[in-house]
Amino acid sequence: MPLKQTSNLPRSITLQLTEACNLRCKMCYYWGETGCYSNAKPPTKPKVLDFEILKPVLHYLSSVKPFYSLFGGEPFLYPQLEELILTVKGLGSIIDTPTNGTMLSEHASMLVRTGFDSVRVSIDGPREINDAQRGIGSYDKAMDGIETLYKEKLKSGKQTPFMDIIYTITPKNYLSIEQFFLEELNLSVIDRVSIQMENFLTAEMGESYSNFIKSEFNLHSERYWRGALRSPNDFNEMNTIELAQQVKKVYKTLRSLGKNILLLPPTFSPENLSAYINADWENMTDKYDSCLVPWFSVDITANGDLAPCHVYYDLVMGNLHEHDFKDIWNGDKFQKFRVYMLKNKFMSICPGCCILYLAGRKEKKVFNSHI
Repeated sequence: MPLKQTSNLPRSITLQLTEACNLRCKMCYYWGETGCYSNAKPPTKPKVLDFEILKPVLHYLSSVKPFYSLFGGEPFLYPQLEELILTVKGLGSIIDTPTNGTMLSEHASMLVRTGFDSVRVSIDGPREINDAQRGIGSYDKAMDGIETLYKEKLKSGKQTPFMDIIYTITPKNYLSIEQFFLEELNLSVIDRVSIQMENFLTAEMGESYSNFIKSEFNLHSERYWRGALRSPNDFNEMNTIELAQQVKKVYKTLRSLGKNILLLPPTFSPENLSAYINADWENMTDKYDSCLVPWFSVDITANGDLAPCHVYYDLVMGNLHEHDFKDIWNGDKFQKFRVYMLKNKFMSICPGCCILYLAGRKEKKVFNSHI
């Protein structure tokens, strides 16, 4: 079925406000041991999204009130953060952010005052485990930030921002899930929890993706996908039976307390997790027929690129410093990509995407109404 010449406006926008970050988390695909920014040669100054080119986009999209998610680097380093939040909220949209939490205390009052909707703090286990992955002192700063935000909400009588915890499972912390959630964390100040497997690409997946964007779009960047490269051998020591048992216990406890909990992938069985860490995507329980992101979502990167895929910014459709959002979103490159995805369902990197299990859950009737 041919695509319409003009696609509906996106309903989800991710804004990479800055490439800069104040931590060097070891597993981070941007600033970690394999990260594209930390390994840039020659080193480059982190880019910051120009608010002046962003403002017209926010107003152009206001008719559909899209959901905005901030991104980085560390979003709290963005110099015009409050102005951005006030603009987005003034246009009637919901806005949230992931964060390492180390700057949350100093921004807590502003977040409550501006009506910010949700803060998702990444913590990877008890203090010793978290600090080994994210840096000494990061655990205490994040925990202080969570408590400070909770007190600010109580003082103002507001329920927002909602407080989420993101726990990314790696070979270093997978045995600490119960301890963190059931012994260390003050669950009374938490609204929601996400427990997610570390995302990764194999070299074969990355090379196939690289060949695809070269042949179809004449793009030669490899910096982003290479930051996510891992070998299944990196996960050899993970006991998926123990991992599944820990997550099952935490899930049951949190649900009994009325907490929302999201698992990525959704099925935390030993078999499904084994298939995941072995990159045996075809034998996973959680498989989807298509991805809706090209029709519903877009990332705006710190340098003004429009990228259809979150995190993997090697594939770009255009730049806001050169063209209007409308012209890029409805342009030939984006339409060509949508036709490809409609026909082929996925690219080689898609199993390593951190939002595949979210994007794949949309109902097909919604998908069909946009093609």
